[in-house]
Amino acid sequence: MFDWVLTGGTVIDGTGRAGFHADVGLAGDRITAVGRLEGREAQRTVDASGLVICPGFIDVHSHSEFALLRGDGHEPRLRQGITTDLMGPDGFAYAPLSPSRLTEMKAYLSRFIGPPDAEWEWSDAVEYWDLFDGRVGINLIPQVGFNAVRAEAVGWDPRPATPGEIEQMQRLTRQVMEEGARGIQTGLDYFPSGHAATEELVAVARVVAEYGGTYGSHVRGNRGEVDAGVREALSVGREAEVPVHISHLFGSERLYQELVEARDEGMDVTFDAYPYMAASSHLAYALPVWVDQGPPERVAQVLADPEVQSRVAPDVEGFFSSYVARPADALFSYLPDGPYRYLEGRSLQDAMEDMDGTLTETVCRLLVECRMDVLMVYRWNDEAKLRRAITHPLGMVASDGVFLGSYPHPRGFGTQALVLARLVREKGWLEFADAIRRMTGMPAARYGLSDRGVIRPGAAADLAVFDPARFEDRATFRDPRSNAVGMDYVFVNGRVAIDAGRLVDTTAGRVLRRPG
Repeated sequence: MFDWVLTGGTVIDGTGRAGFHADVGLAGDRITAVGRLEGREAQRTVDASGLVICPGFIDVHSHSEFALLRGDGHEPRLRQGITTDLMGPDGFAYAPLSPSRLTEMKAYLSRFIGPPDAEWEWSDAVEYWDLFDGRVGINLIPQVGFNAVRAEAVGWDPRPATPGEIEQMQRLTRQVMEEGARGIQTGLDYFPSGHAATEELVAVARVVAEYGGTYGSHVRGNRGEVDAGVREALSVGREAEVPVHISHLFGSERLYQELVEARDEGMDVTFDAYPYMAASSHLAYALPVWVDQGPPERVAQVLADPEVQSRVAPDVEGFFSSYVARPADALFSYLPDGPYRYLEGRSLQDAMEDMDGTLTETVCRLLVECRMDVLMVYRWNDEAKLRRAITHPLGMVASDGVFLGSYPHPRGFGTQALVLARLVREKGWLEFADAIRRMTGMPAARYGLSDRGVIRPGAAADLAVFDPARFEDRATFRDPRSNAVGMDYVFVNGRVAIDAGRLVDTTAGRVLRRPG
């Protein structure tokens, strides 16, 4: 007897092959049958005629952890058919950290995902992951966060690690891998990760390789020239003999060709991209590395010095001239409570006019007075670059979603829906089944989820059911928190989370630890 039978739908199974008509039967947390199931007994039968039945979407880069724990992150994810997010993107993690380092890391990461609630308590990775099991609406893939590993072993000092510190980083990495992580994430434009030498990355990646994990990286150079950062990631893969995944990569044809050449040489390499011509990060991204290197309080103290502000002016101006072209393209997505909160949703150009300051004066004043706690959206305009990334055969879809502030980047609320509605249905950039694969089977394979991302008997019952003609994004830069529409049913571990368009369950999620 089935718990659910979905009849008459078109199954897109996550492998990239064309859809086919079949019924899908669920029992417990598994798909137990795919085929003709008419007349079979079930607790509930759903007529899926005219609807697509596909695996739940897997987002391999989303800063959703605290939003899910708070409860406000469930609907944006589930209404897009997302059933799994990756933890620790950009190497952002809260374990393993001693109490003093944890306090520093909470302050540093608050600008991206906000502060944790006081009642959330943990002392290691396992206790942190335990906060999510049965409390959130989607699954999570645990990772080693290199930012935490390096902060614990080395601190925030801008220097290479000593041999003893490298050994400690390896021990910490091994500990978290043993506890169930599926790989490591590094964010090398953030700190203290950004102070690491390549040999440190190779050392921890070798530990990850022992467990069959993946080396994932926000590479150096996303602020400007990314090519060298990609080459460093490839060198880590070669030396550590570990699969490589590069986050939110928008590169040139030549750079992508280097990935293909590495793949042809035998390296397992992939990347992801989001379908928007806009990035999102903190305002401190505009600072040179010699300033942005420490806990927020320390950086704010340094930046308050007028002499320092004068020295950073060429870097700040250079960043905006190359990264977003003009201050009007840099939008405030989050500022803390206080006199500048009103700027959320407005541009840096507006702030310069209101504060009667130069570009550098305005940036420095905001960072100092807001204690570095300013999050931005940086818009750019190059559709050819976007299309190259989204359609490349080594690329998969990920949102890099951020859920903090009144005006977050809309990608956390619309990425998966936008791909299918705009890039597949309207623009024809991808075939429908291939787009589904890039959001299901491909990311599942990347992170060792052998029983997810596909529809077949025995696979986990994570499913999205929708009408491809009605499913679309609604989030915009002016209204970024609007949820996608058109998702009829979503199942997470066999439990219905969206039932006939209604959100009904936000507690079926699990942390998908690597089997021991």
